[in-house]
Amino acid sequence: MMAEVNKQDKSNKKDKNSGKELVKKERKETVKKAAANKPAANKPNRIESARTYIRGVMNELKKVHWPNRRETAIYTSVVVVSVVFVGVLIWVFDALLGAVMGVLIK
Repeated sequence: MMAEVNKQDKSNKKDKNSGKELVKKERKETVKKAAANKPAANKPNRIESARTYIRGVMNELKKVHWPNRRETAIYTSVVVVSVVFVGVLIWVFDALLGAVMGVLIK
């Protein structure tokens, strides 16, 4: 007799759990349908996003230190001198390694 009561309790618990699962599934489906019916509320406005982006870019550009004419000339001359120096250095090493390889091959 006790065994029959335990079996009935277990089957009742299974029925209650499956009922809860059905309710959860129905709620999820209802939420999905409601979200699908409101596309404008979920998507950001592209024009407003572009305005926000441009506004942020302009604010960041205000924070940039822009060099004046003298600083620009100095920085440019440093770059040109550095490029010429590295070019000459590569040319010298190429000439030396070419001479060494010429001696080794002969």
